[in-house]
Amino acid sequence: MQYSTRQRDRKPSSRGRFPGLRYFFLGLLALLGAILLARPKHGGEPHDASSSPSPQVSGKLIHPSVPFIANQGQTDERVRFYAGIDGGTVYVTRIGEIVYDLPKVSGKTGTTGWSLKEALVGGAAALVDGAEKAPTEVNYLIGSEESAWRTNVPTYDRVTLGEVYEGIELELRAAGATVEKLFHVRPGARPEKIGVRISGATFLRANDKGELEVGTGLGTVVFSRPKAYQTVAGRAHPVEVAYAVEGTSYRFEVGQYDRTKDLEIDPLIQATFLGGSGGDRVTAAAATASNVLVAGTTDSTDFPGTAGGARPALAGPSDGFVALLSSDLKTIIQATYLGGTGDDSVSGLAVSEAGIYVTGSTTSTDFPGTTGGARPQNAGGKDAFAALLTSDLKALTQATYFGGTDEDAASSVALFGGAYAVFVAGRTASHDLVRILNSAQPLNGDPIIRPVGQNTNDGFIAAFSADLKSLTQATYLGGRSSDFINAIAISAGFVYVTGETVSTDFPKTGGGAQEIHYPDGQSDAFVALLTSDLTSLVQATYLGGLGQDIAHAIAVSGPDVFVGGETTASSFPGTLGGHTPTFGGATDGFVARLNSSLASVIQASFVGAGGFDRVLALGIGGSFFGPVVNVAGSFDTDPEGITGPDAFLWVLGYDLKDFAETPITNPAALRTSSFNSFGSSDVATALAVPPSISGFNVYLAGEIPPSNADQMGAAQPRYGGGASDGFADKLVLVSDYSFSPLPTINVTQGGQGLATVTVNSLNGFTGEAVKLGIFAQPTGGALPAGFTAPGFPQDIGSLPPNGSFSFTLTIGVASTVTPGTYTLWIVGFPGTSVAHAAPVTVNVVTTIPSTMQTISPLQERNSGRSAAWGAPTP
Repeated sequence: MQYSTRQRDRKPSSRGRFPGLRYFFLGLLALLGAILLARPKHGGEPHDASSSPSPQVSGKLIHPSVPFIANQGQTDERVRFYAGIDGGTVYVTRIGEIVYDLPKVSGKTGTTGWSLKEALVGGAAALVDGAEKAPTEVNYLIGSEESAWRTNVPTYDRVTLGEVYEGIELELRAAGATVEKLFHVRPGARPEKIGVRISGATFLRANDKGELEVGTGLGTVVFSRPKAYQTVAGRAHPVEVAYAVEGTSYRFEVGQYDRTKDLEIDPLIQATFLGGSGGDRVTAAAATASNVLVAGTTDSTDFPGTAGGARPALAGPSDGFVALLSSDLKTIIQATYLGGTGDDSVSGLAVSEAGIYVTGSTTSTDFPGTTGGARPQNAGGKDAFAALLTSDLKALTQATYFGGTDEDAASSVALFGGAYAVFVAGRTASHDLVRILNSAQPLNGDPIIRPVGQNTNDGFIAAFSADLKSLTQATYLGGRSSDFINAIAISAGFVYVTGETVSTDFPKTGGGAQEIHYPDGQSDAFVALLTSDLTSLVQATYLGGLGQDIAHAIAVSGPDVFVGGETTASSFPGTLGGHTPTFGGATDGFVARLNSSLASVIQASFVGAGGFDRVLALGIGGSFFGPVVNVAGSFDTDPEGITGPDAFLWVLGYDLKDFAETPITNPAALRTSSFNSFGSSDVATALAVPPSISGFNVYLAGEIPPSNADQMGAAQPRYGGGASDGFADKLVLVSDYSFSPLPTINVTQGGQGLATVTVNSLNGFTGEAVKLGIFAQPTGGALPAGFTAPGFPQDIGSLPPNGSFSFTLTIGVASTVTPGTYTLWIVGFPGTSVAHAAPVTVNVVTTIPSTMQTISPLQERNSGRSAAWGAPTP
């Protein structure tokens, strides 16, 4: 449950695609979201939350400032853990009660406070303990008596209450501005036993949206609709669940599910907003072993992290942006604007040793860095562009325009070795592109040249040298009608592109998997294969049915080509035998696997939930059992399209016939629950799969409208403002582990330095013979001369599921080592698990000044407040 000012309701899918239920989960987001408070009027009666707004109603957001803090004597002895919020506090008592001290409201009669307390009905906490220790430690230095000080107080991302009913466990998890309440229902257990009494409530009632309204002396608090689901071969299946109110207590009415099976675990590890006070949208993402990159478009003048970047300020009405984040999404390492005085947007992103390549479109005649580029000047109106930035985003190495006298826009970029190094693809209405002689298609597919702004679009592909100073080759691609290239991929010396076409004469489709365009006047998707020198179109194929079909994404793996997009065609080819063989909504997403020659569709599947659904990103990842296909985009379960979409991630088996097999209960990630912490109407537009050294993680990125849900510990925990923000999510798809952030080790020449290393269990990971080593690189290699690491390699041993293991890392430095900053890597080598690497920064100095002493990440002073226990305190 989550209480929130957001009133939009979500309807679960009812399309019946979930046979053979296997796992059960009941998830509740509890009271730390956004609260709608009404000031007392006419004798203090609460304002009806369903009535129209008035000046007497104010929205107040409350946000946890840290995860759960252990009580070591700094607050009431009855408290075991607590989380601070703006204007209030949430307490977990030693007997498992949850007390919400709501924000105080000032009025004519003074300041009024209120508290609510949740206690289990017929159940009790078996234990109240911290789990998944957070890297933050808190210090309370109150008064002059050191004996009263509390230092290095631990904090936890999760608190477990153990088995609260027979076969039912309860845990609390800090997730942004919410506390997520998770009831784990074991096989044979009875969820109908779960009951919660709310003390301090003046009334409880379930509204027509499925939410729970709780009356207080400050107004009405709204708890969001409960969620319940099982999984089938990893697919999250919503189970019907609703509140049943009995006085000031509530229970759950749960629909049919398989009571012989176990529970599910939410895979969302971290999420972050990304944006300023204007409109921001993420359209591209990439991942390395240690960082995540996202790019898009912004009109915010205060986009975060741009100080020190290649372009630190917004230059026009809208600029592109690129942002470099830590792999845990907790730090914006650097960001930069990219654009001139016109409108600029970034749509594609690729990473190499040379730096970071981005592409997009611009109307600026002063786009930065184009001097010396292959095309230093805008050819007219909107042009495509490509740009190369340094890996730290602090310098723009080179940029170039590409286009003709009409409108041109790039959608995607891909990299390849040799002279044809940087490939940019998109759409063009120009008939005068350069470097197209001897190309696969030297002329625009529409032979009629019209006035600027009235020409038909063709696809284009352009190849540049790695330094962007030379345009090596370019080609049109399309027929007489409109054609768009939306994505590009390169494999084995060939170029693959995909998009949409209305042309019935699209070139080279003869011999393809689908030779003919459906005669319905709407677009079909297409896939095309060209040589890397762009002089030959080897093969193309239509891909679609009777309806509109658009391909948005492409990924190539060995002999296979995967394409994803959206369709209104129930006759989309190749879906028989696929994971979802039948069309189910106004628009369904699709994913299709073709052979590398594009001669056949091996398998396809619809991707949808009953409304307007789209696949916008694809990525081939790994699992213990082989490659998997990551599919992302947006679901809208409402056929009327009123409620807005949710971002989603599916992880399908390579054959597209079922969800991927993994050794844990949730191989597919979740369709909606991973993103409910953000709110509604979010869309995943980009997906990045990091190298294997980072484990089986997936990063999603996209766009979200205004949201009240904060992301605790994130690089940007709160919504930035404006019409939309970008977002990035990190999801763990298998049983895994992670390292907590390591402090910098300061050590003198000839001495030793110490640091605590904490290994965290994720999704039930229990150790599985993992050994830890310390090396010069994330992939191995001997330590630099003069460095030692006594005690390594180190066995993790047996980790408690979803717990942690800590040990002391000792780094020895010989007296001959030159002072300076060194980066070492602690690497986990798997037995049957995942390899991970984490950097260790070592400062070698002649002496350690006091300013370099290690301090806790957070020092907090206690206000001395205690909770109001039980009854309201007007």
